[in-house]
Amino acid sequence: MKPNQLHAFVAVVEQMSIRAAARVLGISQPAVTKIVRELEREVDAPLVERSVKGVRLTPFGEAFAPRARMLLADMQRAREEIAQIRDGLTGRVALAVSTSFAQTILPAAFKDFHGRLPAVDVQFSEAVLPWMLARLREGSLDFAVAHVVPGRLDPQFEAIELFPVKLVVGLRERHPLRASRSMAELATAEWILPGDDHFSGRESISALLPLGLPAPQRVIQGHSVTVALSLVGQMDLIGLFVEPLAALSFKRHGIRRVDVVETLPTLNVCVVKRRGQLLTPAAQHFVECIQRASARAIAT
Repeated sequence: MKPNQLHAFVAVVEQMSIRAAARVLGISQPAVTKIVRELEREVDAPLVERSVKGVRLTPFGEAFAPRARMLLADMQRAREEIAQIRDGLTGRVALAVSTSFAQTILPAAFKDFHGRLPAVDVQFSEAVLPWMLARLREGSLDFAVAHVVPGRLDPQFEAIELFPVKLVVGLRERHPLRASRSMAELATAEWILPGDDHFSGRESISALLPLGLPAPQRVIQGHSVTVALSLVGQMDLIGLFVEPLAALSFKRHGIRRVDVVETLPTLNVCVVKRRGQLLTPAAQHFVECIQRASARAIAT
C-alpha cells in the first residue's frame, strides 16, 4: 500500500469526484483512476463506484476511508518524529482542548512549552469530546484534553488523568425554578448538554446523575459549551457545567449556580490519545507541560 494510492483515494473521498480529486492532486483524471484501481487490487475489494452523479463509496470504501486517513496521518507523524530527532525539536503539534481547560490551565502549559520549544508550530482546537474522538480516530490530532466520565471512554482510546472536576447545575437568574434545591425538582425542566458519543437524548444526562433520580423529560444536545452557556443565560434551560467554567463564566452570562442537595458525579480531566499511539517528542513534551501546569493549579 503506497502513499500515493492513499492520497488519491482520500482525495476522491473528500471531493466525491474523480475530476475534482485530479485537480486537487495536480494529476490527470486517468491517472487518479489508475492509482485507485491499483489500491483496489491491493486490498482485493472495490472501493469506489462511478455513477452519473460522480462517484460513491462502496461499503468497503466506507470502511477503508477512516483507515486511509489514519495511515496518512501516522506517516506524517513518523516523518515529523524523525525530523525532530534529526534536526532538534521542531515540527508541529495538533491538539484539542475543552473550553474550561482553554481558559484555565492551557495558558500556563503553553507558555512553558513555547519557552522550551519555540520552533514547534502548535495547532489548537477548542471542542467537546465527540469532535475530539473523531479527529483522534482519523489521526488529525496528536492528543486532546477533555472531561471524561469515569469508565465511559471508548476502549480504542487511553486517558492520562490530570485532576477531577465537579459538575455544577446552572440556570438563568430569573428562571422559574431558581429556588429549587433538588435534581428531582429540576427533572421537569428542559435541559441542554453538550453532546457525548456514548449517549443520546435523556440518557446523556441520566448517565451523569446520581443513582435513583429521574432523568429530565427533555434534553437538547449540542456540540458547543459556548452555545450552551449563551442559551442557559437567556432561556429557561438548565445546564450541567464543570466547576472551573462556572466560576469563570456564569456571572458574565447571567447564570446562577444551583446548589442541589444531591452529590453530583465527578468528571476526570484527562489527556486522551489513541490507544497504543506513540506521541512525537514534541507532543510528549507538551503533555508533560500540561501535567506540570495541572499539578501547580491543584496545589494552589
